[in-house]
Amino acid sequence: MTTVLPAIATAMNSSDDPNVLRTLGMKGVSLALWDRALPDDLAHTLDSLPPENLPVMRRRLAVSQVRRAVLEACEDAGANEIATDLATEIRELASHAMAVFASPMLEIRIQVTEGQPCPKWHVDAVQGRLLCTLRGPGTEYGPLQPSGEPETVHRMTRGQVGVFRGALWPGRELAAIFHRSPPKDVGGTRLLVVIDPVDHAGTA
Repeated sequence: MTTVLPAIATAMNSSDDPNVLRTLGMKGVSLALWDRALPDDLAHTLDSLPPENLPVMRRRLAVSQVRRAVLEACEDAGANEIATDLATEIRELASHAMAVFASPMLEIRIQVTEGQPCPKWHVDAVQGRLLCTLRGPGTEYGPLQPSGEPETVHRMTRGQVGVFRGALWPGRELAAIFHRSPPKDVGGTRLLVVIDPVDHAGTA
C-alpha cells in the first residue's frame, strides 16, 4: 500500500496591493504579506505613549462591532489621542481578515508585550492568523527546514500585514512558514494586533 505524504506549503506572496492577502488560499501559499507602512500620525502618537497607556483588548466581534470596541479599549487605557485613528486602523485589518478567512466573526486581540513572549518557532493551532505590529519590532518568520529551524529568517516591518496559514488550515497541505516573537534585544515595547477567524462552533 502506497503512503501519500501531505504536500508542504512554503510559498510566500507579497505586494503593496492589499488584495495579496486573499492569495493565502492559493496552492502552496503559507504566508501572504501586504507591504505597507503605518500612517505617520498614528505611528508618532503611539511612540509618544507610555506603555501603561497602550490599549489592550481580546474580544470576539463582527467587523461592524470593531470600531466601538477599540474606542472603548483606548478610553479604558487613557489613550484617547489615538482612539479614532487606531479604531479606523484595526477595523480595516478586521475587514481584510474577514475576506481572507471567510469568517463573519473574528477574535481580535490588541497585545502589549515586552521581551520575547513566543521564542519558539511555530505554526499556530488555528485555521489562519493575521498579524500586524503597530509599535516596536515586527514578527519574525521563515520557511521550515527538517531541523526545525527556518531556512532563512525575515522580520515583518512596522505596519506590514501578514496572514499565515495555521495548523488547522483546510486541505492536505501543511503550513511550513513558521514565526515567532522577535528577540528582546531588538526593540522595546510592542503593540501587536492578532486576528483569528471564529468557526461555526464558536472556536478560534
